[in-house]
Amino acid sequence: MNAQRPRYFRPALIAGAVAGLLSGLPVVSAANCLCCLWIVGGAAWAVKLLARETPGLLTSGDGAVVGALTGLVAAVVQAVVSLPFRSFDPEQMQRVMDWLGNLGLNVPPNVADEAARTSSAFMSPGWSVLLLAFSAVTLTIIGVIGGIIGVAIFAKKASRPLPPPPPAIPAPPPPPGPPDAS
Repeated sequence: MNAQRPRYFRPALIAGAVAGLLSGLPVVSAANCLCCLWIVGGAAWAVKLLARETPGLLTSGDGAVVGALTGLVAAVVQAVVSLPFRSFDPEQMQRVMDWLGNLGLNVPPNVADEAARTSSAFMSPGWSVLLLAFSAVTLTIIGVIGGIIGVAIFAKKASRPLPPPPPAIPAPPPPPGPPDAS
């Protein structure tokens, strides 16, 4: 690998693992409702890590690459972390239906059975792979946006050259007056 090129994988793995973990936990993942907070923040953090390791200046393209990789890592980690929380408990569904009935809502008796049948279809391996693929594409796009934002915030800025000094104004000629009598 070229010594001048940034190394994207380490920052993307670190930030993507953290963003995926936070996105996969049930209560904490609700913060993703705020403009995909964990994914955008994770990609921006990956840019910050990349800027620390890279001696040169980062471009928006560098931010997009590390952001995309962060999104991919986050999608895989999120899928693994959220897997135990997606299990469906028919007894829990029945308790929810009973609770809704106690609140005075008219819940047909076959709703719990239909919900159990429908949700068990979404737990199949085929659906899980399809959801992972959709999540990977979505989080990659969001990671690109977060990486570009991260470059704008965290990347080293090129020092601008100072503007040239204004041209020197010549001294006005001495006023005409009497010649020196010396």
